[in-house]
Amino acid sequence: MDARRAARLVFSFAPVAGLVARPEPRPEGISAIVRVRGEEEWLEPAVLSIRDFADEIVILDNGASPTARAAIERVQSKLGERLVRVDCPLLDIFEVSNLGLARARYRFTVRWDADFVGHTDGPGNLGELRHHLLGLDRRRYFAVRLPAAEVAGDLRHQFPDCRIRHDGLAHTASTRTRFVRVRRETPTASLAIAERVLRDRPRLAFALESLALPRYYAVLNWPRIAYFHVHVKPAAHLLLRHFWLEWLAEPDTGRYPSLESYALHQARVRWGIDDPEAAAAHLMRQLWAGLVPFDESLCGPYPELLRGHVEEGRYAVEYAGGRIVGRREARP
Repeated sequence: MDARRAARLVFSFAPVAGLVARPEPRPEGISAIVRVRGEEEWLEPAVLSIRDFADEIVILDNGASPTARAAIERVQSKLGERLVRVDCPLLDIFEVSNLGLARARYRFTVRWDADFVGHTDGPGNLGELRHHLLGLDRRRYFAVRLPAAEVAGDLRHQFPDCRIRHDGLAHTASTRTRFVRVRRETPTASLAIAERVLRDRPRLAFALESLALPRYYAVLNWPRIAYFHVHVKPAAHLLLRHFWLEWLAEPDTGRYPSLESYALHQARVRWGIDDPEAAAAHLMRQLWAGLVPFDESLCGPYPELLRGHVEEGRYAVEYAGGRIVGRREARP
């Protein structure tokens, strides 16, 4: 345990000692907040995977496509009043996330992205995580980090340095928590393999969304893979994702009012490509070369709700002569 986390653990007893206010009274349970924008083809298994984990699921519709809205309606027919849909098409990503915090009603909150598919069976399933969270001391504040396995390109591949991620977090709900923009600059060479692709600048300025927690939150680690991050998307989506963190740090919002405008301008300036489809294809050729086969010995089995999709093979990385040469992308 590092010094910062050790200090948090000590400070987490401050509410018990009466030095800071204890967590506000809330119903016992878990709120999941799910942001939806554009096409979200993994939304249905993502939401259904938490149907027995979360007491409420707050869907934040930030401009969902008709296909994504149809998926929302299908899961709502199964979940009923436990699924709450909130329209927020004009908010930025930070405002959307904070709206989710404000609408969440239960003792714990977890931001559950629309491409997170949780384990619903086997050791370490979300039912066990729920039992663990609700068994924690109600007088204290906790943030529990949730490991995830990531698949990329298709469901049978991943990037070797991103097999396991630690982005997930469940925390004691409080009006004192807030999602904030964190700007950073780092050497391009230090980035993950997928993030280094087609970046020729020596340093990269970018911004992240981070949950700001008071120092009296104890940070704990859940010891098992809780979910799979399904980084398996259409090429057009991945082109935008490539420039997403850069755009969040871009100060000239007048010149680049949308991610799409920023991505297309950068593709034109950096790669000399005007056509969005051609730009996406150019990026994909470089991106897929870094993939390796999925490692079940490290990542564990696929979640139950993903297994059928693995066999379906809507996306399939293609080989020739023992090397990756592309990816087949079938329409759903």
